[in-house]
Amino acid sequence: MMSFALVAAGCGGTSSSDDPTGAATRTVSTGPPQTSAPPPDAASSAPATEPASPDTANTTAPGTGSDSARCTAEGLTMSVGRADPGAGQVYYRLTFVNKSAHSCTLNGFPGVSLIKRDGSVIGVPAKHEGAARGRTVIAPGKAANATLHTLNQGVKGSGCWDRADYLRVYPPGSKEALTLRDPQLRICGDRFTTTSVEG
Repeated sequence: MMSFALVAAGCGGTSSSDDPTGAATRTVSTGPPQTSAPPPDAASSAPATEPASPDTANTTAPGTGSDSARCTAEGLTMSVGRADPGAGQVYYRLTFVNKSAHSCTLNGFPGVSLIKRDGSVIGVPAKHEGAARGRTVIAPGKAANATLHTLNQGVKGSGCWDRADYLRVYPPGSKEALTLRDPQLRICGDRFTTTSVEG
C-alpha cells in the first residue's frame, strides 16, 4: 500500500505548503537532551487501521527463540524516513541499524516522544498500534523498522502539536534513548502511534 524511503521526514507529510520534502537521511546514536522524563510507559493500543508493513531490511524475525542479546541504544543508530501520506493518514518509517559487531534482538514497541529544546515532552508519548510482532534478530549492519502514524493536518479539528526540537526513542526494553535533532515530524489530530519493531 505504501512505499517508504529512508530519507528524513518532511513536516507531517501533509499537502499544506509548509511541508518540506527531499531532506537527506539523518542517523543518530545515544545522547538525548537533559530531561527528567522517564521512558514512556506502555500505552494502550490505538484504534487505528494498521499501516502496511515496511519492506524487510535484511533481517530475520523468528517468533520467540533466539540466543542473540537485546539491542542496546549504544549499539544502534536511528533514522526517520520521509512522510508517506494517504487518505488523511501520515506514516513515517523509524529505522534502527545495528552498528555493533554481533547480532542483537529487538522485541516489542519502541518508546517514542517529541521533545522541546528544554527537555520537556510535547503532547504525549506515542501509543501502541497493533499487536507486538515478536522477536526480530538484526545482524551487524542490518536494520529493523517500526512505523509512526499521525493524521494529515485538518483531518481532525484538534489541530497540530508544536514542532519538536528532538525525537527521543527508547528501543524496546532499553532505559537509554536515541535522539534525533530537528526530526521534522508534524503530529496532528492528537494521533501519535507506533507499531512494534519488525524486520
